[in-house]
Amino acid sequence: MDREHDRERDVEESTDVLADRRAAVAELGAELRALVEAAVRTEVAPDELRHVAKETRRLTERLGERQREVTEVAAVDDLSSRVRMYNPVIGDGHPVAPPIDFVRDGDEVTGHFTLGAMHEGPPSCSHGGMSALFLDQALGHAAATIGAPGVTTDLKVRYLRPVPLGEPLRIWSKVTEASGNRTHVRGVITTAAEPGTALVESEGRFMRLSRAQLERIFPDLVGKHVSPGSVHD
Repeated sequence: MDREHDRERDVEESTDVLADRRAAVAELGAELRALVEAAVRTEVAPDELRHVAKETRRLTERLGERQREVTEVAAVDDLSSRVRMYNPVIGDGHPVAPPIDFVRDGDEVTGHFTLGAMHEGPPSCSHGGMSALFLDQALGHAAATIGAPGVTTDLKVRYLRPVPLGEPLRIWSKVTEASGNRTHVRGVITTAAEPGTALVESEGRFMRLSRAQLERIFPDLVGKHVSPGSVHD
């Protein structure tokens, strides 16, 4: 009984530590997003810019005291549960992610977000590459909702209207066909106020990986008890 109690206590402590670290990562991510947005919009004097750059170098050195390899999965991530704290679309810890929180409804997923100057392409509008990035993620989430997670093999994007900055947006995706190891998905970005008017449309195809494909494409994950279904967009 004592050993069982000790194991339960260890699990609880481990869970508490992970939750605390994830909360800290999210807090830092929110502040970094605010910093990046302020940095790309600021018109302060050059001396102030240099002062901030110096302070930023100091903070970078502190974070650099302990780093994971670029091929390592972050300690706060859980691939099987689709927790990716540093994902550039959904990651609460990523400095340029909106981030988008996707909500599942059957074989559909929907997310709401607002973009800032850090995402700008044409003046006052989002960069087209950002739309492609967000849609790729949304389409991948839809594929995963039906139990067919995979990696992108094809992505077609149609830009119909500019995507505005500073305005609430809606992104939606739905599986249209699933056959063999391939899943077809379509998606759209609109404003939240006019969900019936498409700004950007997309169609994508995703491939479910076999164990052999996982080991060939992602050799750094071999031996880490990662299932093929855990690796997807």
